[in-house]
Amino acid sequence: MKLLSKLTELAGDSVRQKNWSGIAAGCCLVAYNLHVTRDLMQAYREQNALAQAFNRLAEKMDHWILPALYIIIQELRQIAVQADAATSQTSPEKKQEKKLEEAARTINRTLTVCLNDRNSPLETSRKQGIYFVLSLLFKVYFKLGVLSLAKSALRVLNSSSAAGDVPPLNTYPKSHISTFKYYVGILAFVEEDYDRAEEHLSTALNLCHRKSPRNQQRILLYLLPVHLLLRRQFPQSGVWALFPGLARLYEPLFAAARRGDLRSYETHLTAREATLIQRRIYLTFLKIRSTIVRTRFFEQVYRALDCSSRMPIVAFKNGLRLIGIEVDDEQVECWCAVMIYQGQIKGYISREKSIVVLSNTDPFPKKS
Repeated sequence: MKLLSKLTELAGDSVRQKNWSGIAAGCCLVAYNLHVTRDLMQAYREQNALAQAFNRLAEKMDHWILPALYIIIQELRQIAVQADAATSQTSPEKKQEKKLEEAARTINRTLTVCLNDRNSPLETSRKQGIYFVLSLLFKVYFKLGVLSLAKSALRVLNSSSAAGDVPPLNTYPKSHISTFKYYVGILAFVEEDYDRAEEHLSTALNLCHRKSPRNQQRILLYLLPVHLLLRRQFPQSGVWALFPGLARLYEPLFAAARRGDLRSYETHLTAREATLIQRRIYLTFLKIRSTIVRTRFFEQVYRALDCSSRMPIVAFKNGLRLIGIEVDDEQVECWCAVMIYQGQIKGYISREKSIVVLSNTDPFPKKS
């Protein structure tokens, strides 16, 4: 019924003058199955059929149809998620295609409907809906865990943009741009392209409405580790006060990283491992451990031994043993080699003497 209200609001009596009986019937069937029979599977089937019918109808319309189209595909995603959850509870052993996977194909068709509007001028084109629909499709793909399809959809958009078939990004609403940049930033983050992730996520945060703390927190969930990894930049204490969810997850890790407390970092990382893996962030914190925490710890050992430029491998090994981390000489040597290669330590390893020969000037350079 929300859809019918939106259509009437957008087009007034012209909606009633056209043959919209199928759309109206579809809306009623979805509502009946959701709220009367409470049959989620049938509600999903009706909503998917409604979305497919609306896609065909939208091909003949211009941009005025977009708000109604948004409602349909958003509700399709929501009902598909509910239907899949109900199926997993009632028939966990039964293997069948997820309704969300089927819904993704319908929403992908919606994206094509928006991309392929070649008859209208840009100001009245369905192309105005490209980034909203693509972001929703990203959301579905991320839920399904098929990031390859998200990358494929992004390549299609980039090809259309390169061909001049898509209006400039800055002509779209800020909310559309912010959501799109958020998902593109996560794709770059997962690919470990942290510079590109920082660029997109920073744009998403800058465009995010200041009264949307939940969206800001979603962005910062990925942006804060990127800043720490790339720039050794720690958030101000006010960030934890504004986002207590982030504070519970991150504050102990960031505090340990700031101190160079490797044992505390390992403890907190292990405690949060499942959550970080689920959010696809765990590998980044392993990199942070390697590039920041471990380097800081080795620097502390170096200073404890009066900044000697010739550090025995065993000295680092003994330091690790003191905080409860048991590794052999080869592992310590490997860590030193990696830090030297990555530019976190200036020097070289003398394997014959089992020492690390450190530079006399700035052996542990700080990144700007």
